[in-house]
Amino acid sequence: MKLCDITLRTASRLSNDGLTVEQRVEAGQALDRLGVPLVGTGRPAAGAAERETTERLAADLSADVVPRCRAAVDDVAAALAADPDAVEVLVPVSDVRLERRLGCSRDEAFDRASEAVLRAREGGVDVHLALVDAFRAEVPAVAGAFGRFDCPIVLADTVGARTPPFVAGFLRTLADASADLTRAGVRFRDDLGCATANALVAAETGIDRVDASVGGIGGRAGHAATEEVVAATETRGADAGVTTAEIVPACRDILRAIGASVGERKAVVGEAATTLAVGDGASLNDPAAFEPFDPGAFGGRRRFVFDSWTDPEGARELLRRVDREPTAGAVERLLERLTEAGPVERETALELAEEV
Repeated sequence: MKLCDITLRTASRLSNDGLTVEQRVEAGQALDRLGVPLVGTGRPAAGAAERETTERLAADLSADVVPRCRAAVDDVAAALAADPDAVEVLVPVSDVRLERRLGCSRDEAFDRASEAVLRAREGGVDVHLALVDAFRAEVPAVAGAFGRFDCPIVLADTVGARTPPFVAGFLRTLADASADLTRAGVRFRDDLGCATANALVAAETGIDRVDASVGGIGGRAGHAATEEVVAATETRGADAGVTTAEIVPACRDILRAIGASVGERKAVVGEAATTLAVGDGASLNDPAAFEPFDPGAFGGRRRFVFDSWTDPEGARELLRRVDREPTAGAVERLLERLTEAGPVERETALELAEEV
């Protein structure tokens, strides 16, 4: 499985003023430090900022830079003018999207996509095809795209309507219909809170690519989160194909660059997500028993905090660590200090232990 990070495609929706080219380039450079193989950018035909972003990043990054374009020759030409590594052509595949968006049949839409794919190949770049609203389409319609187009195909859950059991069944049925999942990718929205779980289930079926964004940012409820996909993949013993020790610092740098933020309880990158509240002291001696992964493996920092929740055994452990006798009186005084001062981190808690 390889990652395509689409943060730069989706981040412009976070601000009414959009993002400057410099913000996008700075974020793109941090993504490159993370080592994602594919960086998705916006649609060059939409404006100068998208065009310049794609052009500068394609010239600068080790990752392949992949702008998106509609299934129209002019859109592809605008993308090619930015000299990308590849282009992604969008085409609706569900009945409702074909009717509401294009007002044409699936065959007509695929004809347009074929022309766009041919134009891109004439421009000398790789082509990816994204099937819009794929998970609300019938399996034969999606399988037909695999038979017609000999390129990587991204299946987009465009409205976030699906859950892991459905995704697993859909992909198995698609494979049974002779679709080659080794050239399939997936992109999930998070409207039902299932985007990352859907992406992980899809990866286990053998698909080649997962699209995700840092912090899960994006329109509406956002997308599968890059850092969650990486951490979950690595935690189960698989290879996410990135520099894992850069996950937390790179993601925070990217969010800073684009002026975005996530809550302190955001998985993997949130401050509270790697904080252990010390009760009986066991977490101090064996933190792995109380967390799903070592935060340091992803460039994060484990925090121990002490407060009124800390019990006598936790206080005794602090006293032992500063070579103080854990008498009943010392324990009682330390617990009082922790309650008054808390929550405090380990260094401060040890200082309080030395003072009692």
